[in-house]
Amino acid sequence: MGAARRVSTEDIPDRDRLGFWNAGAAAIGGVEADRIEDHAFQGVVVRRALGDAKVFRLDTSPHRAAWTRRLIAAGEGDPHVRIWFQHRGSTIVSTRHGEHIVRAGQWSVSDGRYPYVATHLEASRKLALQLPLGRLARHEQDAIARLPGALQVGGGIARMLQACLHGAITTTAETDDRLDADLGETMIDFMRMLLHEQRLGSDVAPMRELTQDRIRAFVRRNVGNPALSVDMIAQAMKCSKRYVHKVFNGDETISEYIWGTRLESCRAALASPKAAQTTLTQIAFENGFSSSAHFSRAFREKFGTAPKAYRAQMLDAGSRTDKTRRSALTSAGT
Repeated sequence: MGAARRVSTEDIPDRDRLGFWNAGAAAIGGVEADRIEDHAFQGVVVRRALGDAKVFRLDTSPHRAAWTRRLIAAGEGDPHVRIWFQHRGSTIVSTRHGEHIVRAGQWSVSDGRYPYVATHLEASRKLALQLPLGRLARHEQDAIARLPGALQVGGGIARMLQACLHGAITTTAETDDRLDADLGETMIDFMRMLLHEQRLGSDVAPMRELTQDRIRAFVRRNVGNPALSVDMIAQAMKCSKRYVHKVFNGDETISEYIWGTRLESCRAALASPKAAQTTLTQIAFENGFSSSAHFSRAFREKFGTAPKAYRAQMLDAGSRTDKTRRSALTSAGT
């Protein structure tokens, strides 16, 4: 994390610029750029990671950018969603809903689950916020899928998000990872509020849901801290302990969520071949447990088996899968 990073085609020969730009496209969402007519391509991107959020500023010459079915199929992990502000120029966006123009001063949303083409007929500058689609609630994801692209939003929330994006990418000093993650969470909150302002659904991103999402993200970032508690969360969220409990007043309490998150993180480590040499005690301590006995007891209660037995089972299953795959590859080569 830390300071923003800048990549430019300025010193790249004309014939190599698109190849250079596309080779690094994964860092800016993975789209493929192509020239328009005889325009020589020029591009500068400033990017920064802020926890789950990524922010960009893109300055480009006329070109066409495509997010294709092939790129979607080749993608790994959670698909992304991107909200972007057209600072200068305009963009013609073609999606499965049709074609629309995003002009300077307007916002738009790109849904990484579906292909689209963005055509820039003039020099363009955009500010963008990208996050994993899984950070949004299901009804928000469904609402985004229905969007034609352009957002009819404005007002204070839009101005604050624009200011946050601008500030994030103009920071040249190294910053603290935790502060970066908190800034990213704030931007994600602003994005969800903009979706609410767009009236994408009957109950998109109410304040309680936004707060719960921020608390969950805070717990995930601090799962290894044995001091993680309701007190610590309330202080970080700048609210009362009573409100933290109220936000989680449902099927799961905040304490259950904390310990459940710790146990799921431990389970993932136990199943990973990369952590095969890490002791059970070390895994427990790295995930906020202060006692290996407490960890073993809690793990058995939640998953019905001891940590040692679970690790052996998962690593053995992985080993058999690898042997089967190698055997299949050997047979295919003969």
